[in-house]
Amino acid sequence: MMDNRCSLKKLKGFSLIELIVVIVIIGIFTAIGSQILSKAFSGYFDNKYLIEADWQARLALERMQRDIRAIRSPADITTAGASNLVFIDTSGNTITYSLSGTSLDRQTNASTVQVLADGIQSLTFSYYDENDAVTGTAANVRYITISLHVTLNNTNFTVMTSVYPRNLPYL
Repeated sequence: MMDNRCSLKKLKGFSLIELIVVIVIIGIFTAIGSQILSKAFSGYFDNKYLIEADWQARLALERMQRDIRAIRSPADITTAGASNLVFIDTSGNTITYSLSGTSLDRQTNASTVQVLADGIQSLTFSYYDENDAVTGTAANVRYITISLHVTLNNTNFTVMTSVYPRNLPYL
């Protein structure tokens, strides 16, 4: 009978030290796993924000390119500023591009303003003549370079393009 009790005492479970060792090991694995998951989620969201911002900026640039290609003549570029552009297109519409805060705005015929993109830190127009030299004279403009610096969700990048209006003379 005595032998039975001794064997039961030995089979009762874990000691406190064994339990603490297991908890510490699980804690180490959890800390390592959480770091790996944290970096994976951070990378996922960074790429998601970058793609979102890039898509928005490129869509805005594409719209600007289409409109600028339709400038009626050099005399129809009414404002050729470094951060705004006003011109008349082949349909007779007055189109204005400007930056308002961090929003890229497009306005047609002094009507309501359409926001093309958000998170735009700077909008820069550069005007070039037939010799690829920067010009400030609207009559000499042969192509226009557009640069957008985008900051959205802690993601920064710049997109640029050059546009050759169809109706401007090439010398």
